[in-house]
Amino acid sequence: MRLELNFEIEKPQLPKDNKSIWVSFLKKSLSGVGQGMFFDKYFLGTAQKDYTFTTILSSPKFVGGEIFLDNNQIKMIFSADDRNKTGLIFFQAFIAMKQKKFPLPNGNSITLKKINQLREHLITNSKVTFRTVVGGGIVVRDHNRETNKDKFYTVADSNFEEKLIEILNIQAREAGFSESAAQNIKFTAMQCRKILVKAFGIYVDTTIGIFTLEANSDLLQYFYQAGLGSKHSQGYGLLDVISQE
Repeated sequence: MRLELNFEIEKPQLPKDNKSIWVSFLKKSLSGVGQGMFFDKYFLGTAQKDYTFTTILSSPKFVGGEIFLDNNQIKMIFSADDRNKTGLIFFQAFIAMKQKKFPLPNGNSITLKKINQLREHLITNSKVTFRTVVGGGIVVRDHNRETNKDKFYTVADSNFEEKLIEILNIQAREAGFSESAAQNIKFTAMQCRKILVKAFGIYVDTTIGIFTLEANSDLLQYFYQAGLGSKHSQGYGLLDVISQE
């Protein structure tokens, strides 16, 4: 399921580091549906999440640590794999949040005004050309448990493809796909570049652009709906389909 959430923001500005705001909104939304019975499933523990999102801002101007908008409209695109009814659960949660003010830093607030269900592509082929959606690129993170430090890889690194495939193998297996499906993923960059994003107080190296992905069609559908790569539930890895072969 893919949804477009339309917000009004009281004052047309946001912190540059704002992904935590949208994750907090998702948490608040989910805590209010089914007496909070789904909250633990999606926000406690380290289990892989089967959704992603991005925010679309109106003519943003970056000044210092702030983003200034030319109007008070903000859109969120939320996408979820539906095998576990995640999209439906969040849809119900978002409906319950309509017309309620959600507080932001510095006395600001957002209000969810409208929810639209968007058309999705049905992937039936084993090779798809994707484009990253504005607002969130692909994250490839290598976490060192001994030092508790992260290293991020982008298309600018010679071993980016190798590291991305490792991440996608893990993502596929944790989502319940077979070992065979997980091991037969191919990535080809076409028009990609590195960008730096600040989120949750740190700078994250991401990759944006156009690329092809080859895999089992059901697995490609999963990546398209749930998000591709590391940290997809924190607002990265949302994709649009350009073509299928």
